[in-house]
Amino acid sequence: MKRTLKAIGGRYDRGAIAVEAAIVLPILLLIIGLPSLQLAFYFRQYSAAQKALHDGALYLSTAPRIEMITAGPDANPAALTVANTIMAKELAGLVPAGTSLDPGFICVYRVAALPAMKPCTVAHNQDPTHTLLQFGVSISVPYVNPLTGNTDTTFELYAPVAYAGN
Repeated sequence: MKRTLKAIGGRYDRGAIAVEAAIVLPILLLIIGLPSLQLAFYFRQYSAAQKALHDGALYLSTAPRIEMITAGPDANPAALTVANTIMAKELAGLVPAGTSLDPGFICVYRVAALPAMKPCTVAHNQDPTHTLLQFGVSISVPYVNPLTGNTDTTFELYAPVAYAGN
């Protein structure tokens, strides 16, 4: 008799785990999945902005001397204009429309055997007493949250590169 009562009671417990899993699994996916998705978007945009900055700085480090002493259309050295264009093209899909990229360029010159940080200008580059040693390229890129569309956070990136041009 005991055996038959156990068999009858066990018959009703057979699908309990499947019901619990069906209730708990979507909640766990929301708790774990949404923050993971948010972090994936954040790091994707951060790495794309960092890559764009790296490519612009890499171009500047190998830019020919003639591009550093020649003024571009915006009265800056032509190499800075090209580096700015490289960064803008790589960030075209990430930066919201109407937001302008305004990268900062700082040059480190050797002046009288001492390093001096000055703005990168054609006048400084043409001065024979200024030897260009290094660039500091900085950029501020807004993070666009793809789920909400907010741009509250910005990436502040900086890349120092040595000048190896000729």
